[in-house]
Amino acid sequence: MNTIFATLCGLLRLVGKPFGWDYQTTSVNICIHLWPWICIAASVVAVVCAVVCGSWLWITACGIYAVLNAAAYYAIVRHYYPGTVDEVFSQCYEDLNAIAGSWHTSYAIVNLLIYVVLMAMLLSFDASLLALLLLA
Repeated sequence: MNTIFATLCGLLRLVGKPFGWDYQTTSVNICIHLWPWICIAASVVAVVCAVVCGSWLWITACGIYAVLNAAAYYAIVRHYYPGTVDEVFSQCYEDLNAIAGSWHTSYAIVNLLIYVVLMAMLLSFDASLLALLLLA
């Protein structure tokens, strides 16, 4: 597990290099901002597809899903800001360590579960939702 975590941290460093970002800046920009924005964008696309389908049930369901995604991002931003990138990174690190302590596991496992497994599940759900809408 630590090897996977270390590999992903190395990938974050590589992704940030072209932008002149250090590891903390890249982590904050991707994990705190980019992932939620991808979820919001996917849910907005689902709303658009639902509108094209013309089903009020789908429009309502996708609209609620989009609002929940936006509300989750707002809650994340409110929790971490105002703060510098270093402060946001440190607070996130502390939060993940607190979760790891309550789950009796490691920081690396919690980090992987939230930022890799949960994100993959959300993207899979979004893809399935879009597939359903396109077939409707």
